Amino acid sequence: MDVDENPPGASLVSENQPSDANSVSSNEEPSNDARAPSAASLDNKNDDDAGLALTWTEDGWHTVLSRRRKKNLKKSQKEPEKGLEKKNEKSAGHPLADAARDSQVKRDFQRRKRRGPTPLTKEDIKVILRPHKGLTVKNLFGSELSVAVIEACRNSFGGESFLLRVHPGSNIIILSTPHEQVAGRLREINQLKIRGRIHPFNAYVADPEDVLRGIVHGLPPGTTQADLMANLRIRTQGVKIERARMLGSSKSAIITFTGDVLPRCVYFMGAEAICYPYKPTVQVCKICRSTGHRTDVCPTPNANVCYKCGTCDPTQEHECALNCAICGEEHATGDKSCKKKLKNVAPRKSRVETPRRQTECTYAEKDFPSFEQHQQKPRRWFSSDREEATLPDAAGI
Repeated sequence: MDVDENPPGASLVSENQPSDANSVSSNEEPSNDARAPSAASLDNKNDDDAGLALTWTEDGWHTVLSRRRKKNLKKSQKEPEKGLEKKNEKSAGHPLADAARDSQVKRDFQRRKRRGPTPLTKEDIKVILRPHKGLTVKNLFGSELSVAVIEACRNSFGGESFLLRVHPGSNIIILSTPHEQVAGRLREINQLKIRGRIHPFNAYVADPEDVLRGIVHGLPPGTTQADLMANLRIRTQGVKIERARMLGSSKSAIITFTGDVLPRCVYFMGAEAICYPYKPTVQVCKICRSTGHRTDVCPTPNANVCYKCGTCDPTQEHECALNCAICGEEHATGDKSCKKKLKNVAPRKSRVETPRRQTECTYAEKDFPSFEQHQQKPRRWFSSDREEATLPDAAGI
């Protein structure tokens, strides 16, 4: 599962770049033929905008529920067809071929190396818990966190109702559950009691995996979510706008779509705007200079590190040479020239790939007449066409 490490609301804005609309995208005037990714890197000064964060979380919750119900409906309609197809395949299968396939699967499984934990269930609802400053979740036992979560929900369910996973790089807790009622209680958690101490948390629902996010530039700053949803429209068939919000105080907006393809253009109040794939920036903490989390949720708030050069316990007279915490090159952290400041996002296929028609034909040697056979026949001249027609093999010449 590709979990969005950025929390909802204004806190999604990166804090490594100034709040300038020009810093959101490396190319302010891209061509229509180029699908250049957007560098949505802005100043993170509005992280505490609780009202915007609440609205964004509510919209995300309804999006997850609507997508989940549509999936269940499609799944129930396809189950009878899949059962019939499997039955036909079993009846037409060859025993020797099935045995060879099973043995090959076993050999592949034995050769496979262990590569971390198994992915969480795709259809489950994912709730993210992000602690405030001073708490490192990777130093805690998973059972401690599970008990704290159950107690925070007033023991309304047990450990069999959800799965808990710690993401140490981002210092977050991922809760996966197939039950909507359990997910509704998990997203209301605002604190956990761990080892006798109360620790504040922020909870939000992650976007489902079958949504696409794009970024649009050149919109009026300060546009509300209601105005965006009322005036945004698209012309791509099979795609729907689920959510939209502005990136802080910039002129760019993030739009969440449901469908198989990201629209090339969107229309805001009739004006056309190019939609680019949204690539979140790599977060860098200004306290410990580590990547993966923001300053307001740093697990080591007492760390003393120079943000420009990375020197630990620096003095006022130390030599400070610019060093990027993301790529290690000699420039400011999160600069426009940084080649690794954007996270890699897996591309989505725009259409279903169909096998091409076979245009090349392969011929064997027997398909062509032998040249030697023609050479063996002696040449003969005829005085008239009637004489040639009387031969038994005249039709074959």
